Order: sequence, then structure tokens, then C-alpha cells
Amino acid sequence: MGQNQSSAKDEIDVADLQEMYKKYVRECPSGALYLHEFKRFFGVSANNEASQFVDRMFTSFDRNGDNTIDFLEYVAALNLALRGKLEHKLKWSFKIYDKDGNGCVDKQELKEIIQVRKKISTSKSTP
Repeated sequence: MGQNQSSAKDEIDVADLQEMYKKYVRECPSGALYLHEFKRFFGVSANNEASQFVDRMFTSFDRNGDNTIDFLEYVAALNLALRGKLEHKLKWSFKIYDKDGNGCVDKQELKEIIQVRKKISTSKSTP
């Protein structure tokens, strides 16, 4: 009463949270997801544009700056990706693409985005 109640679809239920935790612990038995593991998940290993993009993604999820993604950061990332509002996803994407953090995606950054997307698409289509 008198409190704002969010709809059921906006909340993560206990069963989903438990399942996320099981998967997290299975993939990250140390309790922390490191950058090299994150890159392996995306199939990125070389030091190229795709690697730099994944680095920025990792940094955006590592909210406390300890160079790992802990379970709470993992849940926040999944929640954004799976349940987040379009506006929040767009803001997050913009931060990832705005490499120099100046508040604009300039021509060079846009070219890099296109090149990375092409390389990722090409690497997925080749056996």
C-alpha cells in the first residue's frame, strides 16, 4: 500500500536468480569473471578492434573497477541485456561506442564500429 509496485516481468524471480547463480559458479568457480574468460565467451582472442570492443564492454559491466565481474555485476549485465528498457540499452551501447568518452560518436568511431561488426560477422560465418 502506498508503495510503487513493479510488474512481475520487471522483476527477477528467485528461481531465475538461482539458475543464474548456478551457471555463474559453473563458468566462474573462483567467484569472479576475468577479462580473458569474458573474451573467450565472445570468441575474441587477438588484440584487434573486436578485442578492444569487448574490453569496453567488460569495463562497462565492471562497476566497481576491480577488473572482474562478480555475481551482482553479472546479474546487472544480464538484466540489462535480457530485460532492460530500450532506452537503457541504447544509452549503454552509446557509451561502448563512444570510445573517447566525449559524448559523441564521431566518424572514426563509427568506422571502427562497422569494421568490428564486419569482422565478428565474418568470423562467425567461417568454420
